[in-house]
Parts: sequence; C-alpha cells; structure tokens
Amino acid sequence: MSFRKRGDVITQLHNDRNPEQRFSRTEITNVRGTKSIRTPGGISAGTRGVNPTLAKLKASRNSSGITEVIAGLEQVSIDESDSRTTQQSNFHGSHPGLRPSPATSLPTTSTGSADLDKILRHMGLPLGQSLLIEEQTTTDFSSVLAKVFVAQGIVHNRVDGGGTQGAGNTHVVVVSPNQAFGKQLPGVYHGSTKDIKRSKISEQESKVTVQNMLQQQQQQGQRTTSKDLKIAWRYGLNDQRHKSGSGKRTESDLETYPRYNNAFDITSRLVPAPTSAEITFISPIQPLRSFLSQLEAVLKKHPCKVVRILMPNLLHPAIYPTRFAKLSEIIRLLHGVRSLVKTYSMQTAMVATFSCDLYSSNRLFKATIENLFDAIINLEPFPQEMLQFLERAYKTQPNRVQHGLLHIERLPHLSEYGEMHIARSEWAFKNGKKKFEIEPWGIPVDDSEVDESKSSVAGSEPHEHQTTKNLEF
Repeated sequence: MSFRKRGDVITQLHNDRNPEQRFSRTEITNVRGTKSIRTPGGISAGTRGVNPTLAKLKASRNSSGITEVIAGLEQVSIDESDSRTTQQSNFHGSHPGLRPSPATSLPTTSTGSADLDKILRHMGLPLGQSLLIEEQTTTDFSSVLAKVFVAQGIVHNRVDGGGTQGAGNTHVVVVSPNQAFGKQLPGVYHGSTKDIKRSKISEQESKVTVQNMLQQQQQQGQRTTSKDLKIAWRYGLNDQRHKSGSGKRTESDLETYPRYNNAFDITSRLVPAPTSAEITFISPIQPLRSFLSQLEAVLKKHPCKVVRILMPNLLHPAIYPTRFAKLSEIIRLLHGVRSLVKTYSMQTAMVATFSCDLYSSNRLFKATIENLFDAIINLEPFPQEMLQFLERAYKTQPNRVQHGLLHIERLPHLSEYGEMHIARSEWAFKNGKKKFEIEPWGIPVDDSEVDESKSSVAGSEPHEHQTTKNLEF
C-alpha cells in the first residue's frame, strides 16, 4: 500500500478532467537530449530544420503566446495584400490604357482595334481575361490582330516616357522564339497626307507671331454673322459620322480616354522598335516548368504595370516542339498560363492565335483548347468565288470588299454569366491598305446580273394574246 500526499491526488484529478491543459505544456526530451514543447496537436516544435516563423513559435511556451504570434503573422499577410491592392488601384486610375467596362465596370484595356473592342461588349478586353482568335483555312489574318495588340501596349508604355528599365506603365510578353517579331509591329496611323498637311497648317496658325496676330485682326473686321459659312462642308459630314455611332468612338470617349485606343497603319512600322525593357520573349521550346517560372518572374518584376501576354501561332509545329502533339501536354501548358493570368488578374490580359486547320480532324483537341479561354472569335475567310463576286458587286468601290466572316463564339464574363452571346455570320472583316476593319455583313447586289436580267426581259418576244384593254372615258 502506497501513501501519496493530498496535493498530488488533487493535481492528478485536475489533469484527468482537463486533458488538453495537461498536454499543452508537456516537455519531452528528444533523441539529442534537448527539451522541446509538444503542442496540443501532438506536433513537436523543437525539431531541427524549422523556418524562422516556427522558431518564434518555439520561443512562446504557452498557448496564448502561440495564438498571438499566429495572429500577428496573419495581420502581416493581410497588410501586404492590402498594400498590393492599393498599389494596383492607384496605377489603374492613372493608366492611360485602362477604362471601366460599360457592361461590368471592370478595368478593361484595348485590343488595338476599335472595332474588335466594340464587338467584345466591354470596349476592350477586361483584365484577367484571355482571348482566343481562331482562323480557318491557310490565311494569316489573325497575325494582324496579334501585332496590333502588342503595338497598342508599346504605345501605352511610351505615353509616360517609358522606354528605359523600370519606367512606363505597360509590359509585353510574347511566347515565341522569334526575336524579330518586335520589328514587325505596325506604326500609329496619323491620317492621310491631306490631314497631316492640315494639322501642320493649324499648328503654325496657332503660334503667337506678329503675322498671325495681324491676320486675326483683319479677320475680326471681316467677320459676318453666319459663322457656319467658314466651316467647310466636309467637316460637317465628318461630325455627323462621329455622332451617328457607326462603330467609331464617340466624342465623350475621346475626351475622357484620349489615349485609350490608337489607329495603326499596317503598311508602316513602329519607330523606334520596342526594346528589352518594353517586351520580353519567352521560348516555348524549353521545359514547361522553366517556361512558367520565367513567365511568373516577369509578372512579379512588373507589379504596377499592365502585362500583355501574346501567344502567336499557338501549337504551330514550327514554334512548339513535338511533345505538344499530346493533349495532356497542351492542357498542362494552357492551364499553367491560365492560372497565372487569374492569379495576377488585376494586371494581365492574354491573346492567342490558333489555326483550326492544323487540328481539324481532332474535335476533342480543339474543344479542350477552347475551354481554357474566356473569349473566342473565329475568322472564316471567303473562298475565291465569293471574293470574285464581291469584286464585281463593288466594282466602283473596291475599298468595300470584305475578306471573310467573323463569328463570335464566346464573350468575356458575359458568357460566364449565362448570357449566350453567340453570333455567326453577322460580322465581316476586311484587311485594307491601312487598317483591319470589322463591319456588319450584308450580301451585296451584283449590278451586272441585274442589267443582264433587264436586257433579257426587254429582248424577249411579246405575248400573242392581249391581256389588257384600253378604256375610253
């Protein structure tokens, strides 16, 4: 029979009733002979190889101290996320290439084509979204939209004098080993030669010189009450076109967002060409893990810039290795890029071009690729017979000849909300001498066929039987 003190019995009863408190401060001795604390979950905090955060937790010997440290770490992470959000909201308000979407009020950037911005229903591509431009047959009209998308980002970056390392507001990432892609970007369209001469004359007249002041005094003495006579009729027509809303930006948009969208001349080149501080080329030939790490490093390097990601000629055999012929490898690639776009959704926008004829026999292949994009448009060029018909119909107006149809398969955000905005054979595109245009599609009337039908009716023999009778009153 053993005798124990009264205090030991009370302590044992207290520990039996509160097992958590009994194990909360139990000190054990590990193999190396050092004491460590075993937490209520049974995890020892005195093991080797812990990070500094767990080292701080090891220093606190009670559960209240551990709770305070964890709460402090959570507060630090919240403060970091809040500061990052504040920085992004600050550069969103001052960025010349961002505006709120009229449909969802999300920050939106231009694709470089005003007509495409209008068709997407957001006046551009919202940040954190991806656009897939599919093209049928063996033509290459989608490359024009790809180059315009990159050129618009370079022009935005140079608004604030960005051209050096760390300056600017926009950065471009091109997934291609072709380093000469940056030298093929179209230049900004400044108008026709007449418009350029007219602007130079207006600039000279606006300068304060003695000759201009004398001319202004003479004009003030010769003024008449009808001021409209001084305005040429062609300017009035131009104003009516802008007010009619025929696909062009309204005057209010020009005043509110003057540098949001630019017109580009595809026959000229952007001068000077973009530098390494403005554009980054990432080759898809390297292993997938290193490719995604390089892309994420670029996004982390420019936290307060809009990063435009372009994937031209997606899965083309001349650019991508043969391993991407497997569907599993393509899913890994596109899913990895999509996850980065969604993670940095407040600063990224992605556009990819894809030739449907490369994988026309495998429908599952094409459907899987489409499911990993937020918006999809499809370019269907006209066959040769249709182009010949349009050339005959627009014989006197060759600039109106379209080159194909544009189908809308999916719209960013709106399709996710359940609004099935699918439009097929409603829009047509044409690649003109100066720019890429999208307009409503309508089948024209061939005047030559109408003339032939009229001549055939006039040359036909009259009927023998009279079907009408003249009446005399």
